[in-house]
Amino acid sequence: MQLYCPVCDKEYPLDTADLSCPESNEKGAHPLIRKENTSELARVFPTTLTRRWNDNKLSFSVFREFMGSYQLAAAHGKASWWVERVLALSNACERMTGRGFIRTPEIQADDLAQAIDLPKGSLFVKNETLQLMGSHKSRHLASAIMHLETLREISGEPAERKTLAIFSCGNAALGAAAIAGAAGYQLFAFVPDHVDNNVVSILTNLGTNVVKVSRDDSVGQGDPCNLRYQEALKKFGWLPFTSYGHDIWSTVEGAETLEYEFLFNQYLVDAPLDVQVVQVGGGGLANAVSCANALFKRLDIIRKLPRFYTCQTTSCYPLAQSYFLILKEMGKNGVVTLPPELAMLLEADFDAKTLLENNLGQIKMTAGLIAEMYPKIHDDFKAVFKKVGENRNDYFKAWTANVPESIAEGILDDTTYDGLEVVRNMMISGGLPLIVNEDELKKAYELAKKHTGVDVSATGSAGLAGLRQLIKNKLVLQGERCGILFTGVDERKCDLPIVQNRVFTLNSSDNISKLVE
Repeated sequence: MQLYCPVCDKEYPLDTADLSCPESNEKGAHPLIRKENTSELARVFPTTLTRRWNDNKLSFSVFREFMGSYQLAAAHGKASWWVERVLALSNACERMTGRGFIRTPEIQADDLAQAIDLPKGSLFVKNETLQLMGSHKSRHLASAIMHLETLREISGEPAERKTLAIFSCGNAALGAAAIAGAAGYQLFAFVPDHVDNNVVSILTNLGTNVVKVSRDDSVGQGDPCNLRYQEALKKFGWLPFTSYGHDIWSTVEGAETLEYEFLFNQYLVDAPLDVQVVQVGGGGLANAVSCANALFKRLDIIRKLPRFYTCQTTSCYPLAQSYFLILKEMGKNGVVTLPPELAMLLEADFDAKTLLENNLGQIKMTAGLIAEMYPKIHDDFKAVFKKVGENRNDYFKAWTANVPESIAEGILDDTTYDGLEVVRNMMISGGLPLIVNEDELKKAYELAKKHTGVDVSATGSAGLAGLRQLIKNKLVLQGERCGILFTGVDERKCDLPIVQNRVFTLNSSDNISKLVE
C-alpha cells in the first residue's frame, strides 16, 4: 500500500510526514489517497474477515489490512502494537465518555419503507447515532489519531504530541474532543459563535479549547471557522484534525469502516445495495462511503456499485454547482456527448437547482451514460479530473448566494472540501447530486423518528429527504434495495458547567495570537 496524488501523478510512502500532497498550491489542495494492493487485501476475504466479524471485533480490527496506519505499523513489526493501541484508545474513550468504538447496526426499516412508498425489504438504515459521541465523526478522527500515533511509534524516539485543530459546527468537534483527549493531545476547536451551549460544555469538560468564530454576515469568502482554523495552522504550526481527506488523508479510512460494515453485512445476508444516498456538508463522509464502495467493487465483495447520490439543502448546495461545472468540462473535452439543450444551459450562468428541476431527464440519461461507458472512457475521464484537480478552486467555490440557514445545520458547509472525490465517484456510479427544501428535510426528520424510533437529528436524517425525492421522481426502480445513513444523534444535554477558561471568541478583527497569550 502506498499514498498517491492523482493530480501530480506521484506516489508517496505511507511513512511520509505530509498529511496532504506537498505540491498543493493556491489553486487548490491536492489530497493524498491510498493506493491499495488488491491481491493482498483479497487474501483476507471472506474467511479472515468473516471470522473476525463473527468474533465481534472492533471494525478497525476486523478491517485492519484496509487501513494505511496498520499497514505502516505491520511493515515495522508493530502489527500487534497497532491492534492493542486501537483497543486501548476505545477503552480510554469509554472511560471518558461512557462509550468506546462500536459496530453500529443496520436496520431493515420496513415501516419507514412503506411510509415512503417502498416495499418491505427494500430499505436499510445504518444507525450511526449509537457511535462514540453520537455520530460517525469519531471514526474519522480515530483513524487520524492512529496514523499520528503510528508515525510516533515507528520513529523509535516518539516526539512530543503536537497541538491539533479542527473546524466544525458540532459533531466533528465532539468526536475530535473525545479522541484527542483519550490519546493525550491538546485540541482547539473552531466553531460558530452560535454553537449550542451543551456542545460547548461537553467540549470544554473533555479538555478541548473552544474558539467561537463570528461570521459577521460575511458570505462568499468561505466558512469563517475554516478561515481562522487555517490561519492558526500556519501561525502556530498546529496539525489539522478534521474529517476531510482534503486536510489529512488518514481521516478518510476511518469513516470507510462505516461502509465496510454496511456492505459486508449486506454481503453476508445476500442483500446488496442498488441505491445509496448520503447527506453532504464538507463531503468527508460521502468521500469515505463512495471510496469504500469502489474498493469493495474492485475486490468483488460487491458485484456492482450502488448508484451513489448526495443530498444538500436549497439553502446551500455548492456540491451540485461543482458537479455541473465538471459535467460541462466532460462535454467540452468530448468525454461524453451532452444533450444540446443541457450543453447550452451549462455554457450560461446556470443554477444547479434550476437545472435539476427543469432538466432532470436529460441529466439522468447523461449520468447513466457516463457510468455505462466508464470502462471505455476511463483514460479521458481521468484526464478531466486531473485538470479539475490542478485548478480545484475554480470548480469548488465558496457559496455566495446567501448566509446558509437550515434545520439540517450540519450540511451547511460553504464549500465541499472533499467534493472532487465525491463528484468523481458519483459519476462513476451513475448517481446525481440532489437538492431538497426545508419542508422536505423536516418531513424526513419526522418520518425517521416516527418509523424507526432512532433519536436522529435533522442533519442525520437528511439523506432520507434525498431518497424521498428519488422515489418521487421515479429514480428508484422496482425491487431495488436502498441504503441511507442516520449519522447524528438529536439534541445533547450536559449538566456540567462550561469551563470558561477554555472558551475564546474571535471576531473578524481579532488577532489570532490571543489564543496562546
